[in-house]
Amino acid sequence: MTTARELARGAATALTWLALAVVVGVLTAMVLVPRVAGWVPLTVMSGSMAPGIPAGSQLVVDPVDSDDLAALATGDVITFMPFPDDPTLLTHRIVGIGVNGDGERSFVTQGDANDVADPDPVTAPQVRGVLKYHVPFVGHLATALSLEQKDVGRNVAAGVLAIFAAWQLVSALRPRPRPRAEAHAAQM
Repeated sequence: MTTARELARGAATALTWLALAVVVGVLTAMVLVPRVAGWVPLTVMSGSMAPGIPAGSQLVVDPVDSDDLAALATGDVITFMPFPDDPTLLTHRIVGIGVNGDGERSFVTQGDANDVADPDPVTAPQVRGVLKYHVPFVGHLATALSLEQKDVGRNVAAGVLAIFAAWQLVSALRPRPRPRAEAHAAQM
Protein backbone atom coordinates (compact mmCIF):
# COMPACT_ATOMS: atom_id res chain seq x y z
CA MET A 1 0.00 0.00 0.00
CA THR A 2 1.25 3.46 -0.91
CA THR A 3 1.43 5.90 1.95
CA ALA A 4 0.89 9.65 1.83
CA ARG A 5 4.59 10.13 2.51
CA GLU A 6 5.54 8.01 -0.51
CA LEU A 7 3.08 9.93 -2.69
CA ALA A 8 4.49 13.25 -1.48
CA ARG A 9 8.04 12.04 -2.12
CA GLY A 10 7.06 10.93 -5.64
CA ALA A 11 5.40 14.28 -6.34
CA ALA A 12 8.44 16.16 -5.03
CA THR A 13 10.74 14.06 -7.22
CA ALA A 14 8.56 14.70 -10.28
CA LEU A 15 8.51 18.45 -9.60
CA THR A 16 12.28 18.49 -9.12
CA TRP A 17 12.80 16.76 -12.47
CA LEU A 18 10.34 19.12 -14.13
CA ALA A 19 12.10 22.19 -12.71
CA LEU A 20 15.48 20.80 -13.79
CA ALA A 21 14.14 20.11 -17.29
CA VAL A 22 12.80 23.67 -17.57
CA VAL A 23 16.10 25.19 -16.41
CA VAL A 24 18.13 22.99 -18.76
CA GLY A 25 15.74 23.76 -21.62
CA VAL A 26 15.94 27.52 -21.11
CA LEU A 27 19.73 27.43 -20.72
CA THR A 28 20.03 25.32 -23.85
CA ALA A 29 17.77 27.64 -25.85
CA MET A 30 19.38 30.85 -24.62
CA VAL A 31 23.06 29.92 -24.23
CA LEU A 32 24.09 26.66 -25.87
CA VAL A 33 22.16 26.75 -29.17
CA PRO A 34 23.09 30.36 -30.05
CA ARG A 35 26.73 29.77 -29.14
CA VAL A 36 27.00 26.61 -31.24
CA ALA A 37 25.08 28.08 -34.20
CA GLY A 38 26.85 31.46 -34.15
CA TRP A 39 23.61 33.27 -33.38
CA VAL A 40 23.29 36.34 -31.16
CA PRO A 41 20.97 36.78 -28.14
CA LEU A 42 19.31 40.20 -27.79
CA THR A 43 16.75 41.59 -25.35
CA VAL A 44 13.54 43.33 -26.45
CA MET A 45 13.27 46.67 -24.65
CA SER A 46 9.97 47.99 -26.06
CA GLY A 47 6.51 46.70 -26.87
CA SER A 48 6.58 47.44 -30.60
CA MET A 49 6.42 43.72 -31.48
CA ALA A 50 3.78 42.79 -28.88
CA PRO A 51 1.80 40.70 -28.30
CA GLY A 52 3.78 38.08 -30.25
CA ILE A 53 7.14 39.25 -28.90
CA PRO A 54 6.53 41.13 -25.65
CA ALA A 55 8.99 43.54 -24.03
CA GLY A 56 11.50 41.60 -21.96
CA SER A 57 11.71 38.70 -24.41
CA GLN A 58 15.08 37.26 -25.31
CA LEU A 59 15.56 37.15 -29.08
CA VAL A 60 18.00 34.89 -30.85
CA VAL A 61 19.02 36.32 -34.23
CA ASP A 62 21.17 34.89 -36.98
CA PRO A 63 23.67 37.46 -38.30
CA VAL A 64 23.17 37.99 -42.04
CA ASP A 65 25.56 38.40 -44.93
CA SER A 66 24.83 39.58 -48.46
CA ASP A 67 23.71 36.11 -49.59
CA ASP A 68 21.18 35.93 -46.75
CA LEU A 69 19.66 39.29 -47.70
CA ALA A 70 18.47 37.94 -51.04
CA ALA A 71 16.41 35.31 -49.21
CA LEU A 72 14.58 37.79 -46.95
CA ALA A 73 10.86 38.00 -47.66
CA THR A 74 7.79 39.88 -46.52
CA GLY A 75 6.83 38.58 -43.07
CA ASP A 76 10.41 37.90 -41.91
CA VAL A 77 11.46 39.58 -38.66
CA ILE A 78 14.80 41.37 -38.94
CA THR A 79 17.09 43.23 -36.57
CA PHE A 80 18.60 46.39 -38.01
CA MET A 81 20.37 49.66 -37.21
CA PRO A 82 17.93 52.47 -38.04
CA PHE A 83 20.73 55.06 -38.05
CA PRO A 84 24.22 54.35 -39.45
CA ASP A 85 26.20 56.01 -36.63
CA ASP A 86 24.01 54.76 -33.78
CA PRO A 87 24.50 51.21 -32.41
CA THR A 88 20.84 51.03 -31.34
CA LEU A 89 19.07 48.03 -32.86
CA LEU A 90 15.40 47.61 -33.78
CA THR A 91 13.63 44.35 -34.49
CA HIS A 92 10.59 44.69 -36.75
CA ARG A 93 8.74 42.68 -39.38
CA ILE A 94 9.31 43.21 -43.11
CA VAL A 95 6.00 44.44 -44.58
CA GLY A 96 7.31 45.40 -48.01
CA ILE A 97 10.35 45.05 -50.26
CA GLY A 98 11.47 47.60 -52.82
CA VAL A 99 14.46 49.14 -54.53
CA ASN A 100 15.91 52.46 -53.38
CA GLY A 101 17.26 55.28 -55.58
CA ASP A 102 20.69 53.63 -55.77
CA GLY A 103 19.19 50.42 -57.14
CA GLU A 104 19.76 48.40 -53.99
CA ARG A 105 17.12 46.31 -52.28
CA SER A 106 15.35 47.97 -49.35
CA PHE A 107 12.87 46.75 -46.76
CA VAL A 108 9.81 48.49 -45.37
CA THR A 109 9.48 47.43 -41.73
CA GLN A 110 6.85 47.78 -39.05
CA GLY A 111 6.47 46.70 -35.45
CA ASP A 112 3.52 44.33 -34.98
CA ALA A 113 2.02 46.66 -32.37
CA ASN A 114 2.49 49.78 -34.51
CA ASP A 115 -0.30 51.22 -36.68
CA VAL A 116 2.02 52.45 -39.43
CA ALA A 117 5.23 51.32 -41.09
CA ASP A 118 8.59 52.73 -40.00
CA PRO A 119 9.26 56.10 -41.70
CA ASP A 120 12.48 55.11 -43.50
CA PRO A 121 13.14 51.97 -45.55
CA VAL A 122 15.94 49.73 -44.29
CA THR A 123 18.84 49.10 -46.69
CA ALA A 124 21.09 46.06 -46.82
CA PRO A 125 24.00 47.57 -44.84
CA GLN A 126 21.63 48.33 -41.94
CA VAL A 127 20.39 44.74 -41.53
CA ARG A 128 22.20 42.91 -38.73
CA GLY A 129 20.24 39.68 -38.38
CA VAL A 130 17.09 37.67 -38.89
CA LEU A 131 15.03 36.32 -35.99
CA LYS A 132 15.40 32.59 -35.36
CA TYR A 133 13.28 32.36 -32.19
CA HIS A 134 12.47 34.14 -28.96
CA VAL A 135 11.76 33.17 -25.35
CA PRO A 136 9.27 35.50 -23.62
CA PHE A 137 10.39 37.39 -20.50
CA VAL A 138 13.85 35.76 -20.22
CA GLY A 139 15.37 39.05 -21.37
CA HIS A 140 14.42 40.66 -18.06
CA LEU A 141 16.89 38.34 -16.34
CA ALA A 142 19.53 38.95 -19.00
CA THR A 143 19.36 42.73 -18.55
CA ALA A 144 19.29 42.51 -14.74
CA LEU A 145 22.58 40.62 -14.56
CA SER A 146 26.03 42.02 -15.26
CA LEU A 147 28.44 40.18 -17.56
CA GLU A 148 30.40 38.92 -14.55
CA GLN A 149 27.22 37.64 -12.88
CA LYS A 150 26.24 35.82 -16.08
CA ASP A 151 29.68 34.19 -16.25
CA VAL A 152 29.48 33.08 -12.61
CA GLY A 153 25.92 31.81 -13.12
CA ARG A 154 26.92 29.86 -16.21
CA ASN A 155 29.87 28.28 -14.38
CA VAL A 156 27.77 27.45 -11.31
CA ALA A 157 25.05 25.91 -13.49
CA ALA A 158 27.63 23.82 -15.34
CA GLY A 159 29.14 22.68 -12.03
CA VAL A 160 25.76 21.80 -10.53
CA LEU A 161 24.81 19.83 -13.63
CA ALA A 162 28.16 18.00 -13.60
CA ILE A 163 27.74 17.09 -9.92
CA PHE A 164 24.16 15.98 -10.55
CA ALA A 165 25.27 13.81 -13.49
CA ALA A 166 28.03 12.23 -11.38
CA TRP A 167 25.58 11.58 -8.54
CA GLN A 168 23.16 9.92 -10.98
CA LEU A 169 25.96 7.76 -12.37
CA VAL A 170 27.14 6.68 -8.92
CA SER A 171 23.55 5.97 -7.86
CA ALA A 172 22.98 3.81 -10.93
CA LEU A 173 26.16 1.79 -10.35
CA ARG A 174 25.64 1.25 -6.62
CA PRO A 175 23.87 -2.00 -5.66
CA ARG A 176 20.39 -1.38 -4.32
CA PRO A 177 19.22 -2.96 -1.05
CA ARG A 178 16.50 -5.53 -1.55
CA PRO A 179 13.06 -4.78 -0.10
CA ARG A 180 12.45 -6.35 3.33
CA ALA A 181 9.91 -8.91 2.16
CA GLU A 182 12.29 -10.15 -0.55
CA ALA A 183 15.22 -10.28 1.90
CA HIS A 184 13.10 -12.14 4.47
CA ALA A 185 11.98 -14.71 1.87
CA ALA A 186 15.60 -15.28 0.81
CA GLN A 187 16.58 -16.14 4.40
CA MET A 188 13.98 -18.89 4.71
